[in-house]
Amino acid sequence: MARKNQDIVTGRRALVTGASSGIGEAFAKRLAQDRYDLVLVARNKERLEELAAKLRAERGVGVKVLPADLTKTVQLRKVERAIESDEHLEILVNNAGFGTMGHFADLDAAVEEDQIRLNVLALVRLTRAALPHMVERHRGAIINVSSMAGMQPGPTTATYSATKAYVNAFTEGIFEELQGSGVQVQALCPGFTRTEFQQRADIDTSALPDLAWMEAEEVVDASIAGLNGGDVLCVPGLLNRLLATTVSSIPRPVARRLLGTAARQVLR
Repeated sequence: MARKNQDIVTGRRALVTGASSGIGEAFAKRLAQDRYDLVLVARNKERLEELAAKLRAERGVGVKVLPADLTKTVQLRKVERAIESDEHLEILVNNAGFGTMGHFADLDAAVEEDQIRLNVLALVRLTRAALPHMVERHRGAIINVSSMAGMQPGPTTATYSATKAYVNAFTEGIFEELQGSGVQVQALCPGFTRTEFQQRADIDTSALPDLAWMEAEEVVDASIAGLNGGDVLCVPGLLNRLLATTVSSIPRPVARRLLGTAARQVLR
């Protein structure tokens, strides 16, 4: 007999935004492996359907596809309502985001606004939609995918770095508010990860050595391990952690100047 509802199999669910590729797709695969039913959110319906079919077949979990452009108010509200009404939701992964590169004065203001809407506003609203039920049940987790870019100034990536700095501060603030609630939050701060992000942002990474890169699956494994360990800021990879520590110890004006010099080399 065919199952009446293919969305619910295990009875516990995770929602992943930006799930059609990269870190979001890796999260979907890992959470399906961990026996979570899934809600997959992204703009590309075809990719989502393909991933959903694969996870249903290989992992035997329920998967719901929810295509949405989270920069659009009506579509963001649709995802919010889905979260607010989902009594099975235990994990929210706010992964959707994008970046731009160039001198801010030369960039398209509408694109920069959409970047803020997606990287900040959508993340805030979906977090707010998920928290009340999680707090009421005394369990749940929210992973906000940030970036090491949020830990220092970002010449030529000014808007992107600023949005990720917001994500870090926002997540840390909520982390303290939730102490004793049974609900966990984490800001995941990867460095260079092999995804489509750099291509979409038109960033030339040809000069970066292989040592600088991580695979999306490695980033996700580090995030889950950090969540289990109660880490509010998760920086995957030893090299990235060393770099984050080094940058934080350098006076901010010096770090800003060094990063600006490096950025100018990339833009040439």
